[in-house]
Amino acid sequence: MDAEVKYRVTPLKGRWEVALIFINTNDPKEVMVRTIGTYRTERLAEIYGRSMQQTAAKDPRGTQKVDKDAYDINDN
Repeated sequence: MDAEVKYRVTPLKGRWEVALIFINTNDPKEVMVRTIGTYRTERLAEIYGRSMQQTAAKDPRGTQKVDKDAYDINDN
């Protein structure tokens, strides 16, 4: 699918978990999250996340972006 790919690094039981987030550019409410691994340091997780983000993206230049106004977020 045409998707913008982001990565997320979160702490999990003394390790750092990396997940890829695929956001459909045609329908931004359609999101898919895939866990790809855990690492012993946050720095290693960040490096791996960036690498996998570029590899997984259909468009490695990163030109596919989701419009920030596509989400109806109310801060109240």
